Amino acid sequence: MDYQASDPELTELIKDDDNEEALGLLIDRHSGIYIDMVRRYASKSLPPDDIADIIDDKDYIIYKAALDYDEKKAKFSTHVGNKAKYLCLSRKTAKKNSRKILSFESIDYAEESKDLHPDESCEIKESFSEIINLINSHKDERVKIIFKERYFAGERGKLETWKNIGDKIGISAQGCINIHDKTLEEFKKQIKKNA
Repeated sequence: MDYQASDPELTELIKDDDNEEALGLLIDRHSGIYIDMVRRYASKSLPPDDIADIIDDKDYIIYKAALDYDEKKAKFSTHVGNKAKYLCLSRKTAKKNSRKILSFESIDYAEESKDLHPDESCEIKESFSEIINLINSHKDERVKIIFKERYFAGERGKLETWKNIGDKIGISAQGCINIHDKTLEEFKKQIKKNA
């Protein structure tokens, strides 16, 4: 691996073949900006547990940032900083709306809220049930463990870290992320097909 490779070159390696070494370099280069942005936007408005969760997800967010990076729009460091900022602001907004957050990808599932129209409430319950069924019926046991540990095993609704999940099933955190993202795409296609 060329350690002098530019950020756009590294993101292309990640997009093309999930290159873990390229991801490691990006994480090394941009963890500081991610953590600085989290401290700036979360330190006064979120409880320490939420801040710790956002910091625990650093590697995953940098990975997702690499996948959707467009060098014509911004430098990669700016892109990562914006991801961190929006994550903090989204969590803050969710707290204000008193909705408890669980995340599939970075799209949030909300606990039933009294301000939801009854039809919307039913749709959330049906979607949630469909996802649970897809997880439970998946042929790969690792998928069941990854999704259940990530979204349902954390204390008080917190997301379990990729590292802890990987340790439980004997693969790397990046391996867990790859299985999660691939399966999530399968689930989306299946849900779309069933709609």
